[in-house]
Amino acid sequence: MKWIKTGWVVLLSIVAVATVVWVALSLFEPQQPPVRALWVTRFDYTTPADVRSIVKNVAAAGFTDVFFQIRGNATAFYKSELEPWAYELSGTQVEMLGSDPGWDPLQLALDTARPHGLRVHAYMNVLPGWKGLKDPPLAAGQLWTAHPDWFMVDSLGQKMLPTSGWYAFINPVLPEVREHLRGIVAELCEYDVDGIHLDYIRYPHDYRLVAAQRYPDATDGEILRHADFSYDPASQAALFDRYGWTVSKRKITQFRCDSVTRVVQDISYVMQLRKPGACVLSASVMGNPGEGKSHAYQDSGSWARKGLVDWVVQMNYGTTSFDRYLKAMKKATGRRKFRTSVLVGINCKNESDDILAQIEKVQISGSRGFALFSYSFLFDEEHRETEKGRILLSKIRP
Repeated sequence: MKWIKTGWVVLLSIVAVATVVWVALSLFEPQQPPVRALWVTRFDYTTPADVRSIVKNVAAAGFTDVFFQIRGNATAFYKSELEPWAYELSGTQVEMLGSDPGWDPLQLALDTARPHGLRVHAYMNVLPGWKGLKDPPLAAGQLWTAHPDWFMVDSLGQKMLPTSGWYAFINPVLPEVREHLRGIVAELCEYDVDGIHLDYIRYPHDYRLVAAQRYPDATDGEILRHADFSYDPASQAALFDRYGWTVSKRKITQFRCDSVTRVVQDISYVMQLRKPGACVLSASVMGNPGEGKSHAYQDSGSWARKGLVDWVVQMNYGTTSFDRYLKAMKKATGRRKFRTSVLVGINCKNESDDILAQIEKVQISGSRGFALFSYSFLFDEEHRETEKGRILLSKIRP
């Protein structure tokens, strides 16, 4: 029995040494520079002059990174062979969809940013496929008309319908959808981008808030059923193949989480293949990671822990919930990944004092940095600082 006792002593000694080494390495891990990012949406620009002014303003304000939106609802603000040019670059009418504007917003943003040392991330809405009450022109080949079977289906068996201000989502379960998204990312990797930023990488749990526009006579119960996705044949068959007849709410949640995560994995794979080690993959995620997983099927904590994304950008947009969600994200990702891989997103729609207090909390939280949403709160349509912009930027410039 003595040799058993000796063996345990040796084993415990090895574990103790390994623990000390791990702690030491963690303590002496090189400190990564903080990130100060700003979202620029596709609604912030329509002309080359807009893009030049935006990039110069963002750099002068002391931001290190800009999430520059180049895809909204399966239309492109860059040269794409897979999706049509966004009509907003050529006018205000949907009929202009696919018209070449004669310039490339993404390339211009990159060219303008380089002399300033500003890192540009191509920011794309991932699963939104169309928005508005008017269909795109057939000739444009947009997903809504070219691939109507790619869109999610509600629990009443009806295809998800866009509203005047909300999107219809494509279905991440479908292999052809994932192939299309891989193609989009491959196109973006042809540019000298510093990163690719994913938004709306989830199920549309919040459609219940807008569904009444499409279903004005529906009861509250029917609205909830119209806001529960996706019950298309392919998803139902895949769910049955995995679980058979014994399908529970927990299993459905896991299946849908896995479906969204599969898209993240696909995108990560393409980026590693096309730009190994040279491009940051980030994702905007819901402020409460627990609700994100259970309602939107977005397992952001796992993405960070497993290294599927380089940065999780937490949309921590509330005021009363801010501290609670910050703590929840640290728990979901783990302290080490929180330090290296979490940016805390702050909503500039809030009052200036609240925003400044939140920035200070982020700076002492140990996270990688913060991101502000968005440019239009800090600068007006003439690209001059707003009153809120003057207050905030005077405090956050390094």
